[in-house]
Amino acid sequence: MTLDEFVDHNVSIIDFLKANLKSVDKCTVSQMNREINVDEHTAYLLDNIQINSVLCTDVYIKNINFNGKFPKNLEDLHIKNSKWIGYERLLEIDCKSVILDNNRISDEQWNLFIKKWIAMETNLNLVYFQLIYRNFEKFRALVLHDIPHEVVDGGVKRTFKTRRNCIQELNGGIDIRRIDGKTATLFVFGPGWHGSFLMCIH
Repeated sequence: MTLDEFVDHNVSIIDFLKANLKSVDKCTVSQMNREINVDEHTAYLLDNIQINSVLCTDVYIKNINFNGKFPKNLEDLHIKNSKWIGYERLLEIDCKSVILDNNRISDEQWNLFIKKWIAMETNLNLVYFQLIYRNFEKFRALVLHDIPHEVVDGGVKRTFKTRRNCIQELNGGIDIRRIDGKTATLFVFGPGWHGSFLMCIH
């Protein structure tokens, strides 16, 4: 659904969908003109349409206190234009695969997030987490400084389940263990030490 195409009719379209669909498996919400504010209609859609498996949002949320609720237990959640995502919102997300193109989460908050994940206090369904850009060495120094972790030799190749159950062979990485024995392996997938920052849980 392109929310800025028929702005005056968004609510009635969403109401029609709600009345005629029990749920949808996949949903993509987008907008063409970033100047138009579609925060309210995005929240209305999320509150009124049951999404079962995949949600991709490509809208320009303007309010960092956006009150739309993302479904839990999705197979895949991709939030493009995610600069508004903060620490509290991150703790609310609980899906298997999560991609955030960007965010406003500080290094201290990432540290707290990983500690909460280790203690099984948040994101228990998470299998794959991707940030589009992160400096790996800085992340290790600023975020993992007081978190037990193991640096795996770059020559070691391992196979991981990634987004949508795809299998990927990756070298090295950093392993962090959760209290139940599960491991999160952190990688940078891309040229050099920059690229997509991945967290695969196995």
